[in-house]
Amino acid sequence: MKILLVFVILFISVSAFPQNDSVKKASVVKGTVKNKTGKFVEGANVVIEGTIDGSTTDEKGYYEFETDKTGRRVIIFSAVDFGERKMNVDIEEGGTLVLDVTLSGTEFKTDEITVTASSFTSGENSRVTLTPLEITRIPGADADLYRAITTFSGSNQVDEGSRIAVRGGDPSEVLTFLDGASLYNPFLFGDNYNTSSYSTVNPWGMKGINFSSGGFSAKYGNVLSAVLDLQSYDMPQTKGMFAFIGLANAGLSGVYRNKDGKFGATFSAGQFFIKPFVEVNNDNTEFEPMPTASNLGGTLVFKTSNTGLLKLYLNYSYDNMGIKSESPTYNGFYSGRTKNIFTNLKYSFAPTDVSLLSTSVSFSSDNRTNKYGVLNTVSNSLYGKVRTDFATPVSENTDVSAGIEYEYNDFKENGRAPVYFYNLRENAPYYNLDFLRKTGRAGVYTELRYKFSDDFLLQGGVRSDYYTLTEKAVVDPRLSVVYRITRHSFVKAATGIYHQFPALIYFMRGNIPDLKPEQAVHYILGYEYNRENDFIFRLESYYKRYTNLVSNSYNYYNYTSDGKGYVTGVDAFLKIRLKPKFNGWLSYSYVDSKRTPYEGMNEVSADYDITHTLSLVSEYNISDYFTVGATYKISTGKPYTPVTGSIYDPSQNAYVPIYAELNSGRYPVYTRIDVNAQYIFALFGRFAVAFAALNNLLNTKNLYEYNYNFDYSQKWSVNSTNFRTIYFGIGLQL
Repeated sequence: MKILLVFVILFISVSAFPQNDSVKKASVVKGTVKNKTGKFVEGANVVIEGTIDGSTTDEKGYYEFETDKTGRRVIIFSAVDFGERKMNVDIEEGGTLVLDVTLSGTEFKTDEITVTASSFTSGENSRVTLTPLEITRIPGADADLYRAITTFSGSNQVDEGSRIAVRGGDPSEVLTFLDGASLYNPFLFGDNYNTSSYSTVNPWGMKGINFSSGGFSAKYGNVLSAVLDLQSYDMPQTKGMFAFIGLANAGLSGVYRNKDGKFGATFSAGQFFIKPFVEVNNDNTEFEPMPTASNLGGTLVFKTSNTGLLKLYLNYSYDNMGIKSESPTYNGFYSGRTKNIFTNLKYSFAPTDVSLLSTSVSFSSDNRTNKYGVLNTVSNSLYGKVRTDFATPVSENTDVSAGIEYEYNDFKENGRAPVYFYNLRENAPYYNLDFLRKTGRAGVYTELRYKFSDDFLLQGGVRSDYYTLTEKAVVDPRLSVVYRITRHSFVKAATGIYHQFPALIYFMRGNIPDLKPEQAVHYILGYEYNRENDFIFRLESYYKRYTNLVSNSYNYYNYTSDGKGYVTGVDAFLKIRLKPKFNGWLSYSYVDSKRTPYEGMNEVSADYDITHTLSLVSEYNISDYFTVGATYKISTGKPYTPVTGSIYDPSQNAYVPIYAELNSGRYPVYTRIDVNAQYIFALFGRFAVAFAALNNLLNTKNLYEYNYNFDYSQKWSVNSTNFRTIYFGIGLQL
């Protein structure tokens, strides 16, 4: 079953395409933005007043966008750091307008991040490699931020969904940050059997998308492998609405800003109706109930002063589905339901012209129901977090930042779980579950960023975290350096210690074990050549050493910290952009990931030891209004543990499987080709965009798992439900 979560694409037209009564030949507006000292301003907003046509500047202060607006117009240049400037200009149809602008405000540091897909995010030499428009246009990504990330080296999809595994680590080792808050469950259909999960994060609502696959700063704690740091937009620049309807879903979005610019709001809403999609694609998958999902989110923004901003971020999501599944002892429907609420209130304030103070308070709730045979559980996770960050320069070449946070978490589980994993019949013996665990985590960090010269940058920091449940504390030093070889090329290196405290699920059954914080030590060395983001080549090698990994090999309910392991690998990335026609990239990853789950066990492949992964993404603009794209992906199959025999258990009238060595088998090679197309046109005097996608073009039968008969004497392949599917939809500017 392939469900395309494309309601986020409703923002394509709002953010990327102009408003007009008819289609005109586009004009180009470009130039640079500097401050009064002549320094280029990164992250400045450039927009045509009364429209949503515009762009933001890169690290060289450069901006460029297309528009169909003509005649006398007002262009607004603004940056939180440097104030605002308006210019009256004349725009000619099909022409090019070059505007080099100087903002007169005084510079101060902000926490806005640079959009990047690099493993190295520290330092001023980070480059823009992934934009929201690219996310929506990547074939097979389904306008999903997490799926788009998997087309870059170092990350892989988990069961073709949105959850990602990074550099041989588990999905639980990836942390999503949103405006200073931890976003733990941003997925629809997250844990259902053989289904695709989808992210609830709208990339068009983000001003910063920062993905780090290793060596990240001391700002981030309680995470082992990777960080996705998101910054939502502050004050909207205009107002308007956009509607979208497709084969499986519909959506509505809008933005608003009052006349004095002191209040703004955004909203987006999406609803699935899967039946037409299933019927068009002749999907014979048995569902009960038919999958359904809803998502509602938005922001409220208040400008409290010239340097103060209060922002409230809200998101609600719901999903429900059931899918037919077979096991040796039970043939029925695996069903799951999820409700998720996330809210974050953030206040940012500049105490001086060169400093920034921000405080956020967040709350999230994740309620999950799972049913399959005797299994029937309801779990609920609650998170609350308070965080304060402060940044300021202390000299011309030195910046200092620091922060403190406290996070509360409780987890409860009710229902029943099977006593014997090999007997899942509805009348099988079961445990009654009624557990509740609570904990807190306090963290503090400080970081120094020192610029030895224009070509040499060092960033070092240290953080400490304390876990109340086990009364254990950790100290994590971290260091990264960037050295410019030439104008366009850099050498980068990073190292650090990273800890992640065991999830509360490990403390639910039996006595509280003496679990230690899981630890990973990162070593990274890389080279990058970047020519104005039109040609990027990146090569990185890395090594991660794991200790104190949670293990339950001897007894399902008895966890220890005996696990250890390592990951070594190489990531390569090449991106080429030939304006205005072609944009594409090639990524390759080599991974060797091994784990020793407990003392005395042989070293085995980790669950996400995917040795080779190759992705090729291409986008071609046939005209100003018609774009096509294709994605090709091939990777080594994931490890699995084969069944070699069975023993009959008369007390359960069931067979106990006998397994080979852990993860000693591998699934076949995974391969897939996806294509899509977008067309921009006028409808009812409004701008519109039509979208069509054909996923898994060759209808490749990628293996999901093996199923076994009653006594495990026979097995058969269960293919992924992501077979060849077509999807189409249309969006309209209201």
